[in-house]
Amino acid sequence: LRSLIVDDLQAALQVLPANVQQALMPLARFAASNLDSDADIAPLLDWQYTLSADADDLIMWQALANLLLTKTDKTYRRNPNKNNGFPADKEHRSKKDDFTAIINCLEHHEVVAKVLSLPSIATLAESQQVILALTELLVKANAHLWLVFQAAGEVDFVEIARSAQQALENEHGATDLALQLDYKISHLLIDEFQDTSPVQMALIEKLIEGWQPNDGRTLFCVGDPMQSIYRFRKADVSLFLQASKFGIGHLPLTRLQLSRNNRSQPAVVDWINAAFKQIFPAIDNDNQGAISYREFIASRTSIADEGVFVHPLIVDDATKNTEDEDATDSSSNSNVKQLEANFVANLITELHVKSSAPQKIAVLVRSRNHLKELVSEIRRNHAHLNFQAVEIEQLNERQTVQDALSLVCALHHRADRTHWLNLLRAPWCGLTLADLHVLAANNHKDTIWSAMHDEVRLQHMSADGLLRLNHVKTVLTSAFEGQGRLPVRRWLESTWLQLGGGKCLVDAGDNRDVQVFFDLVEKTSRSGHLDIAALELAMQKLYAKPDIEADGSVQFLTIHKSKGLEFDAVILPALNRPPRPSDNELVLWQEVMVDHQMHLIAAPHYVKGASNKNATANIYSYIKSLEKIRESNELVRLLYVAATRTERQLHLIGSVQANKDGEIKPAANTLLQTLWPAVEAEFKQATPQPFNSTSSALDIKLFKSQLQRLDSSEFAGDFLQGTTQYAVKKQPHHPAFDGQVSAPASFTGALTEMDFHRHCGILAHLYMELMAKPAQSWTLQRLTQCKSAMQKWLMQQGYATKLAEQGATEVHAALQVTLSSEAGQWVLKNHNQAVSELSLMQATEAEVKKHVIDRTFVENDTRWIVDYKLTNLEAGLELKQAAEQHRPQLTRYASLFVSEGLPIKTAVLFLSTGQLVEL
Repeated sequence: LRSLIVDDLQAALQVLPANVQQALMPLARFAASNLDSDADIAPLLDWQYTLSADADDLIMWQALANLLLTKTDKTYRRNPNKNNGFPADKEHRSKKDDFTAIINCLEHHEVVAKVLSLPSIATLAESQQVILALTELLVKANAHLWLVFQAAGEVDFVEIARSAQQALENEHGATDLALQLDYKISHLLIDEFQDTSPVQMALIEKLIEGWQPNDGRTLFCVGDPMQSIYRFRKADVSLFLQASKFGIGHLPLTRLQLSRNNRSQPAVVDWINAAFKQIFPAIDNDNQGAISYREFIASRTSIADEGVFVHPLIVDDATKNTEDEDATDSSSNSNVKQLEANFVANLITELHVKSSAPQKIAVLVRSRNHLKELVSEIRRNHAHLNFQAVEIEQLNERQTVQDALSLVCALHHRADRTHWLNLLRAPWCGLTLADLHVLAANNHKDTIWSAMHDEVRLQHMSADGLLRLNHVKTVLTSAFEGQGRLPVRRWLESTWLQLGGGKCLVDAGDNRDVQVFFDLVEKTSRSGHLDIAALELAMQKLYAKPDIEADGSVQFLTIHKSKGLEFDAVILPALNRPPRPSDNELVLWQEVMVDHQMHLIAAPHYVKGASNKNATANIYSYIKSLEKIRESNELVRLLYVAATRTERQLHLIGSVQANKDGEIKPAANTLLQTLWPAVEAEFKQATPQPFNSTSSALDIKLFKSQLQRLDSSEFAGDFLQGTTQYAVKKQPHHPAFDGQVSAPASFTGALTEMDFHRHCGILAHLYMELMAKPAQSWTLQRLTQCKSAMQKWLMQQGYATKLAEQGATEVHAALQVTLSSEAGQWVLKNHNQAVSELSLMQATEAEVKKHVIDRTFVENDTRWIVDYKLTNLEAGLELKQAAEQHRPQLTRYASLFVSEGLPIKTAVLFLSTGQLVEL
């Protein structure tokens, strides 16, 4: 802390050197003598010596700053009065004039003002107790984190880095591994060195600890400090500066600076050099994370249409004179975003039209939500533009996924009215609002599931609504019967397919999004239980896949995601859009460089209350101000990274509204504010554009809802008695989903031959389960009618038509053999305690295992356990040998029924031969 204070006082000493202080001394003593003893400048009453850049002089420095600066805006006090210690009488007029004369010669008032925010060394004691308590807490939290790691069987990247350090050095010094690596490693190359974190630097130092200068081994570090933008991952650009000056550990480094730019055209390079030299810090500063600008030169020759284009959108909003200020602000802000989105969409179209050759266009933004309006605008009014949004659109914002989530929530909680109503409104059912009102409006106590069985209510529904509702009832009744007997993912996904979810996909990429959702369901379910809260939380961190129909010529990315990439044209919209405000942390800490060594400074959250409004500056506020400086310096580098992604053209777009005084100013903490010194002239010369909210295309009064749903003909048949037929019938052709394919052929490339055989096995097991139901009568003719349904089911898993037909033929043939065989008929018979696809959990002290038994029943007081196998036999392998391969699995199943006390027999039913082999 003392070192940080000295750094800021040193800057103040440059503004107020010894000669200026000598001139101010008598005037300061005079002013202090005219005020009370508790005045801010009271310490100056006995000021006799020149202040130095020493933390012990901080109180005097702050008193001097209070004398020189106004209390409100912290600028120099050019008109002192009696309240500041300068009476208005003629006798003391000369004192006031002398003080004003000195003030008029001073510059950089912000440097002097910073002295007031410096905390006293004495304030350390106030936070010491809290920091010690939190330190003890962190030690225990770290130990508990290890228990979490062990339970999950996984660790995070931070722990990997820590473990690597511990593997190289312990309490006894270098480990055997460190000595072995020291012997083996001769050359070490580190790329992107500007984004090194302290943990990574410590690891590097341990790796080269035994190296000596000129011993034939080389350490090569490559990086551009102007592109250091990963502070949120604890990257510290000051480590780059330290390494370039003093080396790493005990090894000195030779500094080589590259200055040629092989990417961008000369006009772009010249503009970036001129603009960023104005906005980068003047000098490097380790503790402030400040990097001065390093110029570079273009190696390419000039071409047509190259350059940087500034597009100032000065909005003259007609709504700003309305009486409702809150409504004005909201409407005005929406109008600005809409205007900018429309401008960017037109600009992308224009760049496509002008270009004779294909080119890559990137739209880069600071935050993902800055693209929300642009994505909506393109999909609404510029459907010809296909774009790839890389990790931009959240998965839970896709309607297909929202409907699948509602199904999951509804099946797990029958009293969740919101998700149940959405389930009935989803395209696979599509009840009208009138039918929903009949079903649910007059009784809020019963569940929707109960209302679906209320015959009185159903009498008042439309015939179409009853048809759709019966479809959902049939599928969900079957689903509830199978709950707990199947793995969670399989149970939910099969229900979704049976409802018709596969037919309701709107875009070609929806199939991937739904599969990602069900993958997440499988990941968040443990021991047959699904944690809905964990599922919803995890969905917020997943993003929809890019549009598969886009050719990559237009891409939407965040600036961080674009690092390392290059494009023909780069568009930077939303420059005047601020990020979301951050919350105050419970504890703030910074690692600062003192005498080439990294040290830690920390402070707990500090709240100013009524009792301490006049308290001196505290360490928490000081660290926070230091953090803001580092953030501001990184924001400059972030803008630099975005601008240097282009080869030919850079388009800068900022929407600004004039304030009440007619001034054009950028919003605080925005990219436009950072860039303002370079573009201010263009924005102030731009002509305002009128934009009236009454003509907005987003007017809610113009919105007309359109119910998307499957055609009613989808629910008219009784194919397979309302179970799997809804997942496999032909694609409907109606306005809502005309021409949509639920399983695009482009997905077949991601599936292997092993996947194909696995899906064929799953399909065979599904039909074996159906054929074993007591209430259903199956014939060879009925099985033949299902062949097309089998093919459609395989197509919905992502297989091409020809391959799906091949799989359906194989499954159908095997099922026909089984259904015709004596062994198959006996296994499918309605035995005592017969259950198909029985899901059981086995809990031990070490783990919980899940078992799914294809078929089990009791016959003649003997427990039979049968496993189905569709696989074709290998050449020369007999049935008995093939069955023996599955003995361990069936033995595990048998152990689950030992407590019954019945004799147990296990067997394998080979579907393709219709033979039952007992083990």
